[in-house]
Amino acid sequence: MRKDFDEMYRLGLYGNGIERIKLKKAVQIIQKASASQVKIVDIGHDNFDSACEALELGSVDMAVVDMAQLIRMEKNDENLPYGVVISGVLKRGDSRYVMIRKRHAKDLIENAVVATDSYSKTERIKHMYDGISCVVETDIRKCIEKLDASECDAVFVLLEDIKAARLHNSFLYRYTIMDYGECVPVHGEGVYAMLTKGKKEAVRTARELSHKSTAECFEIEDDIISRVMQNVYVKTCDVYARISSDRLEIYADVTGNRGRIRVNERGTFVNKNLIITKIVDRISKSM
Repeated sequence: MRKDFDEMYRLGLYGNGIERIKLKKAVQIIQKASASQVKIVDIGHDNFDSACEALELGSVDMAVVDMAQLIRMEKNDENLPYGVVISGVLKRGDSRYVMIRKRHAKDLIENAVVATDSYSKTERIKHMYDGISCVVETDIRKCIEKLDASECDAVFVLLEDIKAARLHNSFLYRYTIMDYGECVPVHGEGVYAMLTKGKKEAVRTARELSHKSTAECFEIEDDIISRVMQNVYVKTCDVYARISSDRLEIYADVTGNRGRIRVNERGTFVNKNLIITKIVDRISKSM
C-alpha cells in the first residue's frame, strides 16, 4: 500500500560526531523538500544497528543511513535485519569545489598563490587556508595556464565548471584533483539510503528504486551514471543492474544529442569491471 503523503513520517536520527552531522544534513534536505510532514525522532547516539532496531520495533517509519555502510556490510556478507529494505536513495546536491595541483605537488603552504575564476571563491578558499593569496582570472583555462607556467601553486574552481568546459577527463591524467565537495565522492560516500521496514514509499525527494536493489547493485549503477554523465553530450542516464547467483546483467537507457539509446550487457559477476567498461564505451561512441 502506498503511504499517504499527508501522513506524518517519523524519521530516525542517530550517531555521534561527524557521522551524526552528515546524517542530520541529509535529513534536513528531506525536511525542506518533502511534500509530506517529517518528524525527527532521535534514536540516540549509538551506531547503525540502533537505526535498524528502531525500524524493527516500529518506533520510526524511516531511517537515513550512509550508503557506504551498506556497501561494506554486503561485501562482508552481512544482511539487513529481516523486513528492513532500501526504499530509496538521496543524493546530496552541494556544489563540488575542487583544488587542482600539479602531479606530486604538496598541499598548500603559507604564502602559496591560488588562482580562481571568481571573487566569491577567494572568500571560500581563504576560510580553508591561512596565509595564502588569490589571483582571479576571467576563466578556468587562464587559471590552468598560470598553473602550467608555475605562476600559481593551485587552481580552485567548481567541478561542474570543469565539466562544462570539457576539461575534466584531460585533467584527471595531468593534475592532482582534490574534491572539497560533500556530494557523491567514490564508493557511496555522501550518498544516503532510505531504510524502511517493508516496502514503504520513500519521500519524494529520494530517487526511488524501481527494484529491490542491493548495495552492490547501487554501487554499479552509480558508477556507470557518474562516468556517463561526464560526457557533455549526455542529457539523462538511467541504469538498472541485476545480480543473480554469479551472473550480472546491466541495462542502461540514455538520452543525448543524438537521441535515445538502450544498452544491455551481461556476463559473470567477477568480470563486472569489463561489463561496466563495455556499457560506458558503447554509450560514449553513440553520443
